[in-house]
Amino acid sequence: DRARSVGDFLQNALQARLRGVELVKAVRGRGLMIGIELRQRVGPYLARLMNDHGVLAIPAGPTVLRLLPALVIEEEQIEEAATAIAAVLTDS
Repeated sequence: DRARSVGDFLQNALQARLRGVELVKAVRGRGLMIGIELRQRVGPYLARLMNDHGVLAIPAGPTVLRLLPALVIEEEQIEEAATAIAAVLTDS
């Protein structure tokens, strides 16, 4: 239940911040497994996200940024991560 509710919170936070961002094709997920599909290769964005903002993420194929946060993540941390992701993906 927690994975579903926190995952929904994370997806909503990302969708709100990434709405209208041309680089982003889709935000999708199940529970706390979240994927952000991009229109370009994800590598450079992953590097900036981790190096500049300390947000850990991995690729899922060439164009998908995958998030797999811990079940104990708090809403404040989700907000910080969503803001960092939006900053990296809108500053392209």
